[in-house]
This record gives sequence, C-alpha cells and structure tokens, in this order.
Amino acid sequence: MRNRYMSAVTLITLLAAAPACAQTYGNGGYGRYPDRDRGYAREIERHAYDQGYRQGIEEGRNDARHNRDFAPSRHSEYRNADNGYHRDYGDREYYRRTFRRGFDIGYREAYEQNIRYSRRR
Repeated sequence: MRNRYMSAVTLITLLAAAPACAQTYGNGGYGRYPDRDRGYAREIERHAYDQGYRQGIEEGRNDARHNRDFAPSRHSEYRNADNGYHRDYGDREYYRRTFRRGFDIGYREAYEQNIRYSRRR
C-alpha cells in the first residue's frame, strides 16, 4: 500500500511540474525566457555578431577603397541589422544590437586597413 501511495505522489508531482518546464523551455527561441540554456543564447549571439562583422568588413573595405567618409550607419545592412536573423532566435532587437556591434568592429578594422593602403599608393 505504501509503495502505491509513493508512486501516486511521485506521478502527481511530475505531472504538476511538466507545464512549468514546458513554459520555460518551450518552443520560443532565445530572448523570450530568461532561464533558457545559455549555450543556445551564446550560439545565437555569436551568429549575429559574425553576420554583422562580415558585413561590416565588406562595407568598410568598399567605403575606404572608394574614398568615402567613415560612416557605418549609412548602410542599410547596419540600419536593418537583421541579416541572418530567424524568428526562432527570439528577441529581434537583441539580435540587431549584437549584429551592429559586430558590424561596427568589422567596418572599423577594414576601413582603417584599406584607407592606409590606399594612401600608400
């Protein structure tokens, strides 16, 4: 009798906990639930940063080679900042901030490197 009682209590406890787990770790993507696995969040953050960084390098190199002023915000890729974004990633604004941070750094590096090169010629 005692084993049946313990089994019933265990089952009820597990069933009661299941909806809470589903709410915290459900299909929502990063940014919706603060308790979400940080490994996944870091992967999304790295993806956004890398997308921005690569795009920034391309635009910075182009601007320097064409003797344009240093202005990362002139580019629609910077303003939109959602290249590579997918709704499963969660918070779009967080993705955009991370993308722009990568874009700024990539743009600055490429612009400065290429502007020095173009002045030496």
